[in-house]
Amino acid sequence: MNASADRAVKPTVRKILQGMCRLKALLYPKQASVNCLISVGLLASFLTIGSAGLAHHSYIRIDRNVIVAFEATVVDFDWRNPHVYFRIATDGEDGERVEWEIESGSTPILAHSGWSADSLKPGDVIQLRMHPEQGSGRRYALLESLTTADGTVLRQGILPSTATETTADIGGIWKSRLEPDAPIEVLSGLFAEFMTVPVTEAGQASMDTYDHDRENPNAVCYGYGLVAGLTSPHYLNQIEIFNDRVIIRDEWFDAERIVYTDGRDHPADRERTRLGHSIGHWEGDTLVVDTRLFAPHRSPYGIGLASGIDKHVVERYTLNDDGRSLTLEVFIEDPEYLAESFSGTLNWDYTPDFEFYRYDCDPEVATRFSLP
Repeated sequence: MNASADRAVKPTVRKILQGMCRLKALLYPKQASVNCLISVGLLASFLTIGSAGLAHHSYIRIDRNVIVAFEATVVDFDWRNPHVYFRIATDGEDGERVEWEIESGSTPILAHSGWSADSLKPGDVIQLRMHPEQGSGRRYALLESLTTADGTVLRQGILPSTATETTADIGGIWKSRLEPDAPIEVLSGLFAEFMTVPVTEAGQASMDTYDHDRENPNAVCYGYGLVAGLTSPHYLNQIEIFNDRVIIRDEWFDAERIVYTDGRDHPADRERTRLGHSIGHWEGDTLVVDTRLFAPHRSPYGIGLASGIDKHVVERYTLNDDGRSLTLEVFIEDPEYLAESFSGTLNWDYTPDFEFYRYDCDPEVATRFSLP
């Protein structure tokens, strides 16, 4: 294969997280907190692919420092979720035809980055930049970018924060803001804070025994739990306000919650779900959401830390004075797995010009999340 390789200037995500782990060990040597060694390999499963190229499973075997570039012909293009895949063909070193499978982001991520289901078709000649998998023997890679025959450059990235319009309430379409002090460019500050929360012995055991390749909820289109979707800068959130309820939606795995604001309490006997049962009330213009009745979840945050039936989440949504952003305050307690409760904040930016997409996770595609 006629290929060129170059070294990325930025440190790899793995090195950054390892540095965070070492710092945390020095500061909190006696805490049984979120297992950094696991997080180094698995953090990507919480965040999904972005401009830094984090993802879900085999990326543990992909060196983001290595970029291989060459001309290729598209064999097929599979526009489905949780990730879009396409196969390409090129000439090998001996002149024989060689095929690669390329993994990219989900359809909402790609659509927000300028892609569509018609972006590629069999026979298209492209210039490809990719990160090949190491040590597996298979021709499998993570997309960096590609250039089509007409010069269009396609890549996958984080939604920009370009809010110019204002709103009078928290209703509308929003995206989680990537804070400038985030440890890495696709890591929300809220999640970084959550990684410092001490866990119980049961919490530590759940991470120590977690098999990410086999227990990843994405692999069965189950999705993560509250509050993972609220923090991702890759996906949009939507809030609809009615007289007796508020509906909060997330593009990621088509999560939808009905927050009842009619004065009812949590029911005594109700089926538990991964997103729980939500009731709310208004404190002035601030929506306060109380959620209980969660089903047990093996990895609601994408790092192997389980959650139990006593998990309790409180959210406060407040429109900021600029009318272009809101502040989301989050409180989480889960006595079975968290040794302490957690409180944190993040900001959402108003993005009415972005289209809100469905996810429609495909179980067949999701099985590719399991390593061979």
